[in-house]
Amino acid sequence: MNLLYGLIVEIASEDGMRVGKIRVAGAFKKVSLELLGEAQIGDRVLVCDGIALSKEEPIEPLSEQLLSATQGQRANTAVLQHSARRTRGRQRSA
Repeated sequence: MNLLYGLIVEIASEDGMRVGKIRVAGAFKKVSLELLGEAQIGDRVLVCDGIALSKEEPIEPLSEQLLSATQGQRANTAVLQHSARRTRGRQRSA
């Protein structure tokens, strides 16, 4: 079993089947795209023995992931602090 990622550079039809030309480290290989109806030129695909199995989803840069995680933590902290203040206020009056 040979697994590799490649970039689709060309899509064609041969004998009624969708095939793609992918580039892997400067080399080109023809693969079947039958399992990936939505594959387009420019997509990175996982290939096993000449058949494209899945499309690699683009990932957002780590800096954006950390920023969104930090913002979510700040929002949760503010809600928790506000809830704690309200709870303490009720305890004092009881």
